[in-house]
Amino acid sequence: MADMISNPAAAASAYANMAKTASISDGLTESASSSSKASFGNMLEESVRGAIDTLKQGERASAAGVTGTMDPLAITQAVTDAKLTLDTFAAVRDAAIEAYNKIQNSAI
Repeated sequence: MADMISNPAAAASAYANMAKTASISDGLTESASSSSKASFGNMLEESVRGAIDTLKQGERASAAGVTGTMDPLAITQAVTDAKLTLDTFAAVRDAAIEAYNKIQNSAI
């Protein structure tokens, strides 16, 4: 948790993502009759696509660091964002697996 706070760029990015998610969920309650409703599946897909883009940016920054064509601060920020994204998705995966196992072990 301390890693997230030590990187202001990652904190700002996380805050922007949460604000976007909150605005999507607010739109669901306000425009439930709209034909272009945001669904959980769409939100999940956008999150996964965003995470993949973040990881790709980290990979590109890492390669640019090897060749020396990118600012070291930008490299550090991109790689840190990728690490935080990977850690977040690993935690979500672990929670989903734990929930699945609890369901499997529950009495019928």
